[in-house]
Amino acid sequence: MKPSRTALFDAAKRWDAAAVKALLKAAPSLVTATDPKGRTALHIACAVRPTPKLGEANGIATVSALLKAGAELEAHVPMPAEEGDFRANPLWYAASRGENLPLVRFLLKRGADPSYSLWTAVFRDNAVMLRVLLAAKPRLNLRAHGETPIFYAARTKRLKTLDLLIKAGANPTITDNRGRDAVHIARARRLPKDVIARLERPGAAR
Repeated sequence: MKPSRTALFDAAKRWDAAAVKALLKAAPSLVTATDPKGRTALHIACAVRPTPKLGEANGIATVSALLKAGAELEAHVPMPAEEGDFRANPLWYAASRGENLPLVRFLLKRGADPSYSLWTAVFRDNAVMLRVLLAAKPRLNLRAHGETPIFYAARTKRLKTLDLLIKAGANPTITDNRGRDAVHIARARRLPKDVIARLERPGAAR
């Protein structure tokens, strides 16, 4: 197989760890190659959703080969300014695109920043994923499109993940770009009264 960006990306998409190793051994610089969106082979591999047709069960061998070859664990895909604090790192691709909890756990053990994946867990109201991310001590109060994860959870009525963010100590008083905080939006969305009360007294809700 002739080494090329296309060949490496195709191998990453197939979770063909042996092909990834061979290609990077022949052409080590390919590990930093990007597609038109700014994604490396590591982003591509992490974005794959597990299916029986792939070369392995959860992509860990493929991702390990890429990291061993020098892929950056915190490489960020370029984002528009309105994304705010959000960064699309490989972990976010594993959580959001791949919905791949074993790979998420693996990347967290390697030291990946869990902060940017909080919005993904909230979007799906995935309490299992959020617990895993929270155990890795993310920064809870970053803002994307002006919204912290706890504000986003309240606005979209994701009650399971909202509960976990309250317990984790996320700050409900940080406002969005329109000056609304999580308590304000919870009232506007008519969330249960006990949830609103906990947002009003965040220190007592843990």
